[in-house]
Amino acid sequence: MNTLETFFKIRERGSSVRTEVLAGMTTFATMAYIIILQPVNMRDTGMDTVGILIATALVSALITMLMGVAANMPIALAPGIASGIVLTYSIVAPGLATWQVGLGMSMISAILFLVLSLFKIREKIVELIPKNIKIGISAGLGIFIIRTALVNSGLVNPDFRGFGDFSDPSVLLSAVSIVICFILYFLRVKTGGREYRIRSSLLIAIIVTTVAGIPMGVVRVPSSIFTSGGLSSLGNIAFKADVAGALRPEYIAFVLAFFVSDFFGTLATALGLGQQMGMLDENGNFPIIGKIFLVDAIGSVVGTCMGVTVVTSYVESASGIEVGGRTGLASVVTGLFFLLAVLFAPLFLMIPAAATTPVLLIIGFVMMQGLKSIDFEIEEWVPVGMLIISTLFYGISQGIGIGLLTYCCVKSAYYLFTDERGRDKLPSLFTILFTLLTCIQFFI
Repeated sequence: MNTLETFFKIRERGSSVRTEVLAGMTTFATMAYIIILQPVNMRDTGMDTVGILIATALVSALITMLMGVAANMPIALAPGIASGIVLTYSIVAPGLATWQVGLGMSMISAILFLVLSLFKIREKIVELIPKNIKIGISAGLGIFIIRTALVNSGLVNPDFRGFGDFSDPSVLLSAVSIVICFILYFLRVKTGGREYRIRSSLLIAIIVTTVAGIPMGVVRVPSSIFTSGGLSSLGNIAFKADVAGALRPEYIAFVLAFFVSDFFGTLATALGLGQQMGMLDENGNFPIIGKIFLVDAIGSVVGTCMGVTVVTSYVESASGIEVGGRTGLASVVTGLFFLLAVLFAPLFLMIPAAATTPVLLIIGFVMMQGLKSIDFEIEEWVPVGMLIISTLFYGISQGIGIGLLTYCCVKSAYYLFTDERGRDKLPSLFTILFTLLTCIQFFI
């Protein structure tokens, strides 16, 4: 215990070994879905689905543990859902390339990440983004999480036109899980002059909801708790990326699509989690973000080698942070559970979406609290507001692009058409160039 506390600086960050273990378990419980969702998203490529499942679990385990040891942060990583969908339905399904060539495109993007991270270029980019925009990214990510949770659970229709069908047992279970989770999360007991809360409330809520889903017919108990197929299926997809075949001019747009998706996904997640832990400095920067970017880049290279797409940091890490996780030990625990999932995937995959819905709602609300430190002067607030609304309706990377574009327009107009013409009223040259880069995604 003393060795763990010293290595991970657990006491220094106001945590304990028990809390870090609970945090790691909670994070895994909220993102275990990726183990099955990734094979579902990529099965139409013709790849071995059991191999995808094994690769997803292994890569997630190894890179998440690396994040814990190298960066000492409670951040879990896994292959990106969006990049898997791009590979399947934008590249392979239309017949533009084979899945091997598609993985080659992803590999090129991953190598670009690694080069930018080694030379700390990604780190410098974050430092030069306006402070309010960085706070807005965290809040926008929070509202996106809320939307995703409500839509995926069926509580709200995808087009936002009314509530879902509450005659559906899975939707009803989602509603019940919110009540269970909120009661446990906000329960406070005062005794002996001290106030106590249930530190593991989120994990308990997930377990209780999963058990409750069995008699409701939402959760099916598997016939076997062991993964069928074994590691032999991994050889059907690992080390098959065709980088040479991906070096054709017509594939540049897809390489950029992989790049933009992971770049802004990790950027938003890192800033959001840093805000949640109170580790951002007075300028909204995250001092340790360079290490996070480097591990993320290494994960992307490893992931494409193993047969899955670029690896990214997952916002579900916020669930572990919310129960008190503050160090890399939580990530190591999450990684160990991913390793167990290689052998016992059916057991972990019993967790329904309904069980994680209230957890994600709480995470989203917590991440939006950063708005309390924002500058609400109209010329400062409008770009942030546009970023948040755009993220809600279109996605994280699109929201950042629209927010930065609005920032440049508002600042330029304020400089040109008001009496306050100080240089601080103009967007910097870097901000303009970075904005143009983010807008490439709207044309690919």
